[in-house]
Amino acid sequence: MKISIRSLEKRLSMILPLAEAYQRSYNKLSADYKSEQEMALYTRGYFIKKLWKMAEDQQSLVAVLQVNDVPRGFIRYSAIPEYYTRPEDRQAQEVEKGYLDGFEFAWCRKIRFDREVELNDKTLIVNQIYLDPQVQHHGLGTLLFEQTVPELKKLGYQNLIIEYNANNTNAKNFYQKLGFAPFAQTKDFDHILKKEDGHTVFCISDVHIAHTGIDNALEHLRLRRQMKQTFVTVFDQRNHEASR
Repeated sequence: MKISIRSLEKRLSMILPLAEAYQRSYNKLSADYKSEQEMALYTRGYFIKKLWKMAEDQQSLVAVLQVNDVPRGFIRYSAIPEYYTRPEDRQAQEVEKGYLDGFEFAWCRKIRFDREVELNDKTLIVNQIYLDPQVQHHGLGTLLFEQTVPELKKLGYQNLIIEYNANNTNAKNFYQKLGFAPFAQTKDFDHILKKEDGHTVFCISDVHIAHTGIDNALEHLRLRRQMKQTFVTVFDQRNHEASR
């Protein structure tokens, strides 16, 4: 299996296969806690548009994982929203306005801080990390962090935060193993759905926010790599002794 990591480029030969991997990953992660009606909104075109916008975004760093020269996943880092850095009474908020699913909306997104964490211009947020289910369970998600976090340190960044759905226990366990610890909570406004009976449903998700220092993340990655190497060595030794 040939593995390579490249920056996201605004070209269809990269975005189209990556959108398919993105959609498969999103469907697998979200199917347990999103309704069928809501999941139907996440079409192939939705993911193509999102990736195209990411490629145009000069404020984000997007690393694409390629397996045998085919894009199969990515990780995206961006500057944290300004309102994160101005909490009052252990809470920060931002008002979002726009049109969604045929409705005009205004949503006040509030973040409740459970403990104090210094967030500044040396902090990045991991906006997304997705990996095609077809290539999961090979350590490739960890590899994305291993290959990108050292580069972030070279650029002068010191901290990372990440948001994940409170119902996504796999994400929680994965990030904890990389040194992330929860420090805040919020609710995300996802969609407005109009049901057949005429009622309007607001789709809102409970979200946890976790933090780690870059150096802490690198140490956790080093320990995970060391443990993996030790396991492989012991496994190989046992197999060798068994075959004698």
